[in-house]
Amino acid sequence: MNSQLTGAIRNVFEELADSAPPPDGLAGATLARARRQRIARLGLGGGLAAVLCAAMVGVVAAIVPAGDGAPDQAAGYRRTSVVTSYSGIRDVRVNDPSPAFNYSLLLNPTTGSYDRLPYSYARPDPAGDRVLVRRGDNSAAHPSQVGILNRASGDVRWIPDPDLEAANVWGYTDMGSWSPDGRQLLFTYRPRFGDQNGFLLVDAATLRTRLVALPDVATDNAQGLGLIWKPDGTGLAMTVSHSAGEAVPDQVTEIRFYDLNGRRVGSVPASASLVDATGISPDGSRLALVDRSRRASVVTIADAATGALQATVDPGRPAQLIGWVGDDHLLVRVYGDSAPEGAEQRDLLQVLDLTGQVVREIVPVDDEPQQTFIGSADPLPPGKDDLTF
Repeated sequence: MNSQLTGAIRNVFEELADSAPPPDGLAGATLARARRQRIARLGLGGGLAAVLCAAMVGVVAAIVPAGDGAPDQAAGYRRTSVVTSYSGIRDVRVNDPSPAFNYSLLLNPTTGSYDRLPYSYARPDPAGDRVLVRRGDNSAAHPSQVGILNRASGDVRWIPDPDLEAANVWGYTDMGSWSPDGRQLLFTYRPRFGDQNGFLLVDAATLRTRLVALPDVATDNAQGLGLIWKPDGTGLAMTVSHSAGEAVPDQVTEIRFYDLNGRRVGSVPASASLVDATGISPDGSRLALVDRSRRASVVTIADAATGALQATVDPGRPAQLIGWVGDDHLLVRVYGDSAPEGAEQRDLLQVLDLTGQVVREIVPVDDEPQQTFIGSADPLPPGKDDLTF
């Protein structure tokens, strides 16, 4: 089957696979992996079913240079980062589109290749020694579980379900993120029933869980976005949004900041959203905001202290913001089906400066992840410069 026909079939079945299992007998290769315009997903985490999730399976999934003439370096730009994990990848060999059957690809810093993990969410800690993983789809057959994978041993310590109102707490949280120092995990908690809205802080060493009540998570969060860490680890940030009706996009009014006890400590005006834990620059001075109601590809750079507009970064094509690369560059994933006529239709990872200029371009693995995580390139072995950006 040629690539054009495969792409057409994917488009036809894209909505089908998002909403219900496909008809019996439908070839796995035709199943959509649900992306394109699904820029900021907040779906539940999951992993491969037990019958499919034995040990990690190494895969040949290296990133390669984008080709002759592709942007590579710019004055003052140094390659210090690498994709550490691709998560939420649709397994086309399984007809069931449930997140319980998604998997992740985790960078092996020793070999420079990517290992397949039987979890739909795999987020390495800042040091790269542990990985936050999730499996299940919040169903009776596949209840959601969240744990910490030890890279060296392969063992997972599953976090006990806190004694809260929800039958399965992890099914009603966001995916979770590491604190900048790697000591805690943050989960935004929005239960389907009850009024215990807030956030969970989990001690990574002991797995002890603390619920911090924060009603704002429900009352001032129409977009349903999760809280994110401030880069210094002393507090959290949340996009404040309100609904004016189903026919009107949710209105963003500010970015609000809290301490780790849920107390408001400040805010800045905003009209666009922090969509991921990497929305604040590493030095804490800038916000990367996306207007989810319009062109999600365009990123607004704002001063974190005042909310003042500093720059508008436009990739020029439909793209997903992945996060900051240092304090002065952004990483985006531009979609291959938006390539100019006659050009090869393949996704690209592009590093942009704050004027929108492409300073580095590489081809990601040939999968369509819901999340892409980046980290330090320091542990990579020699000869793997093609992975770095």
